[in-house]
Amino acid sequence: MKVQSWTPKIYAPLLLGHLGVLLFAGEDWILAGSYAFVLAMLALTVLLCWRRLRLSISHNTPLWGLLLGALLSQGVAFGLLLVDALHHPQGTLVAFDPTFWFCLGSFWLIAAAAYNPLTPMRRWTTAIDGALACAIVLLFYLMLHRLLTADHPQQAAARYVMWLFDGMALFVALFAVLRFIATRRADERRFHFVLATFACIELVIPAVHNRFILSSESWLPEWLLGWPFVVLGLLLSRRHTVWLGGYQPALRVRQAAASIAPLMLSLALCLLGFAQLGRDRPLAMGALILAVAAYGVRTTVLLGYHQAVEEQLRGLRRDLHHKSVRDELTGLLNRAGFRQVLRRAWQDAVRAKRAFAIAVIDVDNFKSFNDTYGHLAGDDCLSLLGHTLRTEAGKQPGVVAARYGGEEFVVLLSGLPAREAEAMMQRLRQHVEALQIRHINSAHGVVTISAGLAVMPAGTSLASEKLLRAADEVLFEAKRDGRNRIQCATTTTPAPTATA
Repeated sequence: MKVQSWTPKIYAPLLLGHLGVLLFAGEDWILAGSYAFVLAMLALTVLLCWRRLRLSISHNTPLWGLLLGALLSQGVAFGLLLVDALHHPQGTLVAFDPTFWFCLGSFWLIAAAAYNPLTPMRRWTTAIDGALACAIVLLFYLMLHRLLTADHPQQAAARYVMWLFDGMALFVALFAVLRFIATRRADERRFHFVLATFACIELVIPAVHNRFILSSESWLPEWLLGWPFVVLGLLLSRRHTVWLGGYQPALRVRQAAASIAPLMLSLALCLLGFAQLGRDRPLAMGALILAVAAYGVRTTVLLGYHQAVEEQLRGLRRDLHHKSVRDELTGLLNRAGFRQVLRRAWQDAVRAKRAFAIAVIDVDNFKSFNDTYGHLAGDDCLSLLGHTLRTEAGKQPGVVAARYGGEEFVVLLSGLPAREAEAMMQRLRQHVEALQIRHINSAHGVVTISAGLAVMPAGTSLASEKLLRAADEVLFEAKRDGRNRIQCATTTTPAPTATA
């Protein structure tokens, strides 16, 4: 039988039994019986939470563990109330030890809402938030302790304590709801929905219970005490359900919720500190200093983290751009990178009235080389040619080499007149031939290159695309005339053009 089907069948008799005790038990056993049934419902909820913790992924295990800690703390508190009821059948208004354990339960709920261990930065901020939550609960408990041990009229003290607990419950509920809004992961949203629901019920039902107790002599309000654990248990029994799965708050809403939540911790501690100024000035000042310092440290940690992330993103963008314009095999510019460099270099040459040349290079008989030695050998050959072109081009300012596609390469020669540009290309051809890459189907016995060179003399202007096309045309002449040679064409035009 599935857990979600038998869970209601256990809670229902417990709720009915609790109601029966309140209606029919004797005066000496009503309160003790009521707490016993509450503890039974709480024990079942603890078991369901323990099951959920065991079945959860490791990422979420601490979250369910913190919720389990809150339930166990409340279990201790109700256990102490049961012991007190056995000795004092009419009950005490507020017991000292149960108050401490109720406060501890609130701490675990706040810690669960603040927990976020995704990155080292998040672990640091979680630790800071945890320290603030601990300070809030400790100061809250000290206020209750002083109030309960002071000489105040019982009714006035009870109402003040009631309002204090309402304030703490309201803070926990708001903090849990904000954390739910700021969560994106489906598995975390499932947990934070359960947490926020439980925190909201813990706000409403105890508040209603306390007011009925103060204004009525009836024991029936005690029936409300078990309902938060029943609702939580029913939620815990449904393991795979993602509540409000279609609810996706806008990015700004999530960011606002994530920013407000830590501010709430500091503000709550400040308010408690101000409340203690008239009673314990050193303690109040310590609380205020801790609230401001913790928020400042948290902000500094976040700022440093975001600056580091921004620097990493800039580095990734640089790497991505580098890869997008570079050929992986040869390390030269690819066609896209060549187009960018060509546009800028051509514009600079026209503006400065410098000579500008483009050479289109083709590896001779490369298809035959691939067929004979295999494509891996062909890749090695192109890689070695690319290294040679890159090395030689780097020796001369204004010379840039790129892989245009397949076995074709291009070289931009900015500021070199026709004679120097041709000499440069002859040196490149000779260096490639000197590599002595064996090619039995070549007339020279080794891998060679042919190139077509088109030069725009200084003071003239020709569209870069036309210059590239001219270099490609004379490359075919070099191929037709025997390969392993450089064919040069000087191109001029009297009218400048505005296109690149």
